[in-house]
Amino acid sequence: MLRHAVLSLVTAALLSGCTPGSFVAHQLIRAPNTFPQVVAPEPRVYYTFPDAVLDTIPLQLATVGSPPVTLAYRILPPADYALEAVITNHPSSSGPRPFYRFRATVPGVPTPYSDHPRGTAVLLHGYGLNQDSMIPWALALGEAGWRCILVDLRGHGDSGGDRIYFGIREPADLSELLAELERRQQASWPVDVVGVSYGAAVALKWKLDEPRVRTTVAISPYARLGDAIEGLRQDYAAWLPAWLLRGASRRMPALVGAGDQGLDPVEWMRRHPEVVLLVAGGGDDVATPQAVRSLLDAAAPGSSIVEVDGVSHEILPFRFDALRGPITDHLTTGASYGRGRHKSGEGFPEGHPSSSAP
Repeated sequence: MLRHAVLSLVTAALLSGCTPGSFVAHQLIRAPNTFPQVVAPEPRVYYTFPDAVLDTIPLQLATVGSPPVTLAYRILPPADYALEAVITNHPSSSGPRPFYRFRATVPGVPTPYSDHPRGTAVLLHGYGLNQDSMIPWALALGEAGWRCILVDLRGHGDSGGDRIYFGIREPADLSELLAELERRQQASWPVDVVGVSYGAAVALKWKLDEPRVRTTVAISPYARLGDAIEGLRQDYAAWLPAWLLRGASRRMPALVGAGDQGLDPVEWMRRHPEVVLLVAGGGDDVATPQAVRSLLDAAAPGSSIVEVDGVSHEILPFRFDALRGPITDHLTTGASYGRGRHKSGEGFPEGHPSSSAP
């Protein structure tokens, strides 16, 4: 099986006129929304949200960037959505998987923030996902008073683009989108950004490039792209030889025009430290706690990290019990609790509306 898979990959590379490492590098920068769904791995976490979110909040489009691309986005206004999360299990071929059911009333009940938002929160999804994965956070932050912008990044979801750039061109896309939102009177100030995984890396880079962004929340951000790719290989495709992906990682900066910027967020932060809130999962093999702590070491004073024990890369964004308070507090104040490490345990606090099924 392993020999056949590697042989097929190498054969495809040779037929394309590329070395195996170059071929894989080109595949890694290919737009995820062009991949057939059949190649997607089985989900390790399932979630739902009210259909009314998509039914009542229109998808909007804006053409931005270089090369030009049409970005798809939605705007969720501040309101009381009566949000609650209920955790059950979802049967799968490999056993039960966590199933997060987010219940909410959409449209929400107006609050004082509906007419006067605290600001705008731009929400950025992970690699291969789209804005839908950030809807639970939009509902939560909307309840806390933020107007939330849900964006499909270049090459994802309903946005255009035939390749992605791992933070090299996406920040310019977002800055042009922000200008368009201002022109359309769809943004209020201050502007903050919340990103998950790939979206967290893009969020960190955008904050460094865009002075109009006040602060960043980075959930499970990788510090070095090559390390994250190796973590994904071990977790999802251990049959692939490590040398193949190492070679691909070395070629990717040149393919996306990174120049001396590189593709490693920790190096971006060392050059231009900013105040950020970082979130790490104790069981994350892709953005390990050690890697996220290295970002804290490179960040500006006032930055901090929240670590959630025993939580994987896929589950961390759904741990509202541990993260909702720190994230809303950070956005409210524009700064973290003070430089350092803060740990959150496993259980839901007493009185939390969520529950675990046996």
